[in-house]
Amino acid sequence: MTDLRAINCFVSCARTGSFSKAAEELFTTQSSVSKIIKNMETELGYPLFERQAKGIRLTCEGKNIYPYAVAVLDNVQKMQLSQKNKAGENLSVSCNPSSWFADVFVQFYSAHKTEKIHYQVYSAGSREVAERVREREDDIGFVYIMQKQLSAFQYYLSRNYLEFQALKETDIMAYPGADYRETDEANNLNFKDMKLIQRFPDEFSPDNYWNLTDINGDTASEADMVITTNSDYIMERILQISDLVNISGGYLSGKPWREGTEGKKMAGMEAQVIFGYIRRKGEDFSAIAQEFVEFVTLQLQR
Repeated sequence: MTDLRAINCFVSCARTGSFSKAAEELFTTQSSVSKIIKNMETELGYPLFERQAKGIRLTCEGKNIYPYAVAVLDNVQKMQLSQKNKAGENLSVSCNPSSWFADVFVQFYSAHKTEKIHYQVYSAGSREVAERVREREDDIGFVYIMQKQLSAFQYYLSRNYLEFQALKETDIMAYPGADYRETDEANNLNFKDMKLIQRFPDEFSPDNYWNLTDINGDTASEADMVITTNSDYIMERILQISDLVNISGGYLSGKPWREGTEGKKMAGMEAQVIFGYIRRKGEDFSAIAQEFVEFVTLQLQR
C-alpha cells in the first residue's frame, strides 16, 4: 500500500502543479519527489500526472484519487490532534452565524480559561451543522430554525439518527442599519423600500425569508438584496455604517447583542424562529458538552 509520505507528496504535487515546488514545500529534492511519484504510479498501475513543458497536471485517474488522498491526510491530522489533546477535555461545537452565540462562547471560555480544555467552534448553515454532528465532527450543533420548517427539519434529523432540542422561540425581526434608522421610512418598515444584507439562505433557517410579507402585503422578494455574506462580523460592521436592513430572528436574551443594533418587529409580518441544538440520538454528552449546554440555557433566561 502507498505510504503516507507518498500520499503527502502526491497531494503537494497536485496542489502546486510542479515537482520542484512540491520539493520546496516538502523540504526535499526534485529528484526525490519525482522518484516517489514514479513508484506510486507503478504501484497503482496507472499514471497520476501528465508531464508538460511548464509543469504537471493530474490525469483523469489522478483526479479521481485526489479527494481520497486529501481525506487520508486530513484524518491523520485529526488523529494526531486527538492524541495531542487526550490529556485534557475537548469540546467541539458548530453553530449558525450568530453574534449572540459568539458572545456566549467567549463568556464560557473566560469562565474556564484556567482549565485544560481544547475547543473547536465551526460556523455553518443548519444542514451542514447537522451533518457535522452526524459525522461526529462536532459534539453538538446550535441552529435557528423557522417555525414553519420545524416539522421538515425534525424529519430530516430523524432519518440521520439525530434529534433537535428547542431552547427558545423568538419573532422574526428587521434590524435597520444606522443610516436607515435616521430616515422616515424606518418608522414604517416595508419591503419595497428596503435594501437588504442577509446571510446565505438555508432551507430551514431565518435567512430563507422570501415568503415573509409586510403590512402592505408585499413579500421580501420585493426588497433589493445588496449583500449576501456568511460573516457575522461583516454583517455587524455594515449595519453600523449603512442604510441596509437585515431580516433574522429576535433577541435570544431579551435585549440587543450590541448597542445600536436594536431591531423592530414589522407590522403584518408574523413568523417565529426556534433556537435550539442538534445531538446524536441516544447518546449522552460528555461532561464538558453538558456543562456548555447548561451554560447556553442559562444565558437564554437572562
